Amino acid sequence: MGQRVLFVEGDAALRAQVRRALEADGLVVEEASTALEGLARAVAVPPDLLLCDVDLEDLDGCQLAARLRQETSLARVPLVALSRRAAAHDVALAAGCDGFLPIPIDAGRIGAEVRAFLAGKHEDLAADGERQGLRALSASMAQRLESAVSGESSARARLAESDRLRMAFMQNVAHEISTPLTPLAGYLKLLASDRLGPLSPQQRKVAEAMTASVSRLTRVVDNLSDFASLQAGQAAVMAAPVEPDPLVAGIVEELRPAIKEARLHLSVIPAGPGPVRADARKLRQALSNVVSNAVKFSPHGAEVLVECTRSGARFQVAVYDQGPGIAPADQPHVFEPFFHATRDGEARRPGSGLGLPVARRIAEAHGGSVTVESPPRTQPASAGRHFTGTKVVLEIPA
Repeated sequence: MGQRVLFVEGDAALRAQVRRALEADGLVVEEASTALEGLARAVAVPPDLLLCDVDLEDLDGCQLAARLRQETSLARVPLVALSRRAAAHDVALAAGCDGFLPIPIDAGRIGAEVRAFLAGKHEDLAADGERQGLRALSASMAQRLESAVSGESSARARLAESDRLRMAFMQNVAHEISTPLTPLAGYLKLLASDRLGPLSPQQRKVAEAMTASVSRLTRVVDNLSDFASLQAGQAAVMAAPVEPDPLVAGIVEELRPAIKEARLHLSVIPAGPGPVRADARKLRQALSNVVSNAVKFSPHGAEVLVECTRSGARFQVAVYDQGPGIAPADQPHVFEPFFHATRDGEARRPGSGLGLPVARRIAEAHGGSVTVESPPRTQPASAGRHFTGTKVVLEIPA
């Protein structure tokens, strides 16, 4: 794969022109239309070079360059500014950019110019030019800061009230749906037990399908409720000794109809006996979200592995799949509520968009974390199979 260039530009036509020119030169181009989007992507997955228009709407490109230079992970990433204003040259270099390219661009030369900066080219600024550039940058930042501070209080109050109402609405919806779900799940369990009389094979198949649907709906409702309460800081973790291996086995058994329908081979590597201190219901919800994602996005006949391990004072569950994976541009956003990753040639499968966000919040409430690798950077040593899709790791203190 060629070197990666992140191009931050609000003009879609210019983005397309630069992309074509750089891709023709063998470079991989990722795009962001705003400074804040570019900042998030650069910090999450550092590019080999960042190309940024100085004249962005949400944040001045020179201010973005100054902000990016504060990130240690981006210290060695070349920053190149673009502008239609020749006067922006000194300001951009004073802000920390390595070079400057004028707009309109020369499509025949931009690839060679970008490769020169990738190879170490750096524009130097005379002392007088640097002082003037820094003064202009400081004045611009002070003006923007003054404008932002003046409206901060009312905006913060409106945002807090909006969040409060949104969380309350989600909790109320979750409660209203869960109320009829509880007896429905109970009656289905009673039917399956044959206490009301034996079921025919066809009736049992229908009851099992209904039970699987109720379990999936219950998980969605629990995600809504947990997300709202965890977001509002109202969900206490009721920690107690929990045996993780039976917990994982129960999750796999609950997902058995979906596993069977997709003809997947799902295997579990247990951690071995010994409890961890956790909130059993919340930990089950988090792990169920992670495992069900792997099942949902795996192609028919694929392998899924759930690997449970202990390392010192930490307990870890790694879930590997052979699905389509997550595009690099989507990876910084997978823990954002209601986000759905795009997959080439595939319509988005139904889902609430809360599975991974809720799993991460539950893990963090336990003092742990959830991370995503796509494709997996390491393979399980004992599995004897290769996983090319996604690896999700949930870790908590044991």
